[in-house]
Amino acid sequence: MAGPSPNIINTSTVKGRILNLAQTSVYQVKLQPPEEVKSYLNESWTGVNYAVDGFDIELLCTETNLPGQTMATHDQTLDYPGVTEKMAYRKIYDDRIDFTFMVDKEYNVIQFLEGWIDFVAGQGTTFDSDEYVNRTRYYRMNYPNDYKTDALYITKFEKDVKESALTYQFVGAFPLAITATPVSYNASDVLRCSASFSYMRYVKRRQRILQTA
Repeated sequence: MAGPSPNIINTSTVKGRILNLAQTSVYQVKLQPPEEVKSYLNESWTGVNYAVDGFDIELLCTETNLPGQTMATHDQTLDYPGVTEKMAYRKIYDDRIDFTFMVDKEYNVIQFLEGWIDFVAGQGTTFDSDEYVNRTRYYRMNYPNDYKTDALYITKFEKDVKESALTYQFVGAFPLAITATPVSYNASDVLRCSASFSYMRYVKRRQRILQTA
């Protein structure tokens, strides 16, 4: 079978077809904890009320990544002489997603992330948070259904709100790690905090964004 023949394409056609490109800086995230975590955050030392502070925390997310996936394959070498074929047998999702936040002056971003991890570990539900200055205190992990959320979203859209958007919903997500945040006496910069979330899988949906006034 012959390949495609070369075509002459004028500049206006190129502009209309391939120069309408997506931008990396237009997106929105939603990190809604389960009800048990929201109650813990609101009532514990963190003082974070997701209903009040959650939208601001999400707006402070300066960097994340759209998820990837791979196929696990088996090498089949016996069907054709000298040929190695790959046969897919499993779809593998990435095991984590990373977020970077600018930190507000109330430190709600740090309180939110650390408070969620404390709940996962049972630190503050096994004993009060202040009691952990006692070396004999221990913690008991909470149940996964209480700290995993299905309401973690990344929506990628463009400045033209008439265009379609991609929404990624992450299933069974929870914060897995918080990266150490350096501070120094060097020239001041915006304090940033990074966290990794684990998840089971994601579901991608394509949708139309309605024009707003």
